[in-house]
Amino acid sequence: MKKLKTLEQNNAFAFSRSNINFNVPLLNGIACPKCGSELFDSHPNTILTSYPAQKNTKCSSEKCDYVGYRYV
Repeated sequence: MKKLKTLEQNNAFAFSRSNINFNVPLLNGIACPKCGSELFDSHPNTILTSYPAQKNTKCSSEKCDYVGYRYV
């Protein structure tokens, strides 16, 4: 008979792999259309329910005021 894990074991393992702070802004590898610096997702835990889905982005350069959206 196959040994099965408990629901608690499964959930503990899944949680340990996903214990990341998704609300910390991270650079996303996209160039700013205004100055060329790298953009970051300003609210990474939020996905806008548009079609297609989008995320809020902001320029990482302190000298640039670009704010916009990117498709997810």
